[in-house]
Amino acid sequence: MNKLKVGFFGGCFNPPSNVHINLANCLIKEKIVDKVVFVPVGDYYQKQNLVSSKDRFNMLKLACENFKNIELDNIATEHSERLFAVDTFKLIYEKYKETCDIYFIMGSDNFEKMPSWKNYEELIKEYNFIVIERPNHIINQTLNNVIYYKSNQTEDISSTYIRNKIKNGEDISKYLDKKVFEYIKQHCIY
Repeated sequence: MNKLKVGFFGGCFNPPSNVHINLANCLIKEKIVDKVVFVPVGDYYQKQNLVSSKDRFNMLKLACENFKNIELDNIATEHSERLFAVDTFKLIYEKYKETCDIYFIMGSDNFEKMPSWKNYEELIKEYNFIVIERPNHIINQTLNNVIYYKSNQTEDISSTYIRNKIKNGEDISKYLDKKVFEYIKQHCIY
């Protein structure tokens, strides 16, 4: 029996944007993976303007609810202590290794930063990756355990960009699922 190919897409998702969901759908439609599982970081993650993991998880749930091959896992948000990428990867691997082939999805901007991460050599040696090329972050290396994916996304739309538009009262309807935007307004986030 062939295992499912599952991509685990980690990040802050502060907020989760249509770009995140579109990328997941493209990876599935193009048969790079069979399923994508979003894994938001927990509250321990130190990043400026990061809303609670509960709110980020709830927004992701709303953004993903109409897609059958996109799921969420709270494996990182249920931990109160700091998890490094290597810790989260190990937790995911132990939980899913029997049922699926695991790929860790990240943008090329984060992939460039990986040499500064804790236990970088272990990560690069032990795990498979899907690296999504982002504007201004072109990867010029090839590794056997890395699938390089060139997105058709031409605009560099980050969650920071969306948060700034929300703060300035600008229209963000093309960047967020309607239910996510309603959640943001209802809970006075950003």
